[in-house]
Amino acid sequence: MKMKIMTALVILGGLAGSLQAELEWHSDFEKGKKAAAKSGKTLLVNFTGSDWCHWCVQLKKEVFDQEAFAAAPESYELVELDFPQAEDLITPEQRGKNEALAQKLGVDGFPSVILFDAEGRPFARTGYQAGGPEAYLKHLEEISQPYQALQAAEGEGRKDALVAFLRTLAGENVEANFGAELKELKKLDPEDETGYLAEMTALKALAEFEAGVEESLSAGDFESVLEQVDTFLAEHNPQGEDRQHVVMGRVMVFVEQGDKEKAFAEIDKMAAFAPESEFSQNVKEIKASITEHLEMRAEMEKEAEAAEATEPEEPTVVEEAAAAEETEEVAEEQGKNPPPVVE
Repeated sequence: MKMKIMTALVILGGLAGSLQAELEWHSDFEKGKKAAAKSGKTLLVNFTGSDWCHWCVQLKKEVFDQEAFAAAPESYELVELDFPQAEDLITPEQRGKNEALAQKLGVDGFPSVILFDAEGRPFARTGYQAGGPEAYLKHLEEISQPYQALQAAEGEGRKDALVAFLRTLAGENVEANFGAELKELKKLDPEDETGYLAEMTALKALAEFEAGVEESLSAGDFESVLEQVDTFLAEHNPQGEDRQHVVMGRVMVFVEQGDKEKAFAEIDKMAAFAPESEFSQNVKEIKASITEHLEMRAEMEKEAEAAEATEPEEPTVVEEAAAAEETEEVAEEQGKNPPPVVE
């Protein structure tokens, strides 16, 4: 009897840490945002795939469903936006809302956990993290720190706090959601002593360059790509890995043109721009991949040419007319001399 009681206690003790916390998770972003605006708390939004995403299930099991995560509502309003494969788990209307928000925020992996301020502006994002609920809550505090430090900063420390926070954001997020903070920084740092405004200008120019190159490559306008690369280098003179990124446009053109020699020459130049970069450390593998790609493409072109050569030639208009006339003559002759009737 004593053994049975001890066994039961062990089992119950093991379950205690995994009992699902009684937390309120909003299933609609707008409702969660209203709750955050009212409470002044940070909005934590979990983009999940409840019936197909392994790491989503693990995050829920290891963190959100654990008793220790019950402390989360002290600091966060919680929202769970599901993207299930089963059609009956959420309404079509809610699915449409979730997908629209995910596209707007650039969510391209699951789980994605995004933190928003009380105004509904995204300022940090993460995903699955091993270690359990305590470690996850600490991780959330860490990625929130630049934003929280900005909220507390005053006086001379305000400028540095602004830069530290804004540097944690993607450029498009700054302009779309934190224009007021950017305007404040310009006022506090009119001479751009921090260098942040110059960084923003360069990032914006790079994004426009990437969009232009992608468009030209899709159109097969290789001369335009080469011109855009030369123009960007002349106007902005990027260094290190940024320069590698820009010159890659030339490599892509030469690969598309099948000119391996020129592509490899550009790659060797690029490696010298930032010898310690990941690109430079993998030059051999990159060249091997290009070689394999070109060989495969050449083989496919040969197969296509061979298949085309074995196809019968399409008859000309004259040949089609002659064949039709011959068919009519045969039919007419058969009409004059019908086959004998077999009794």
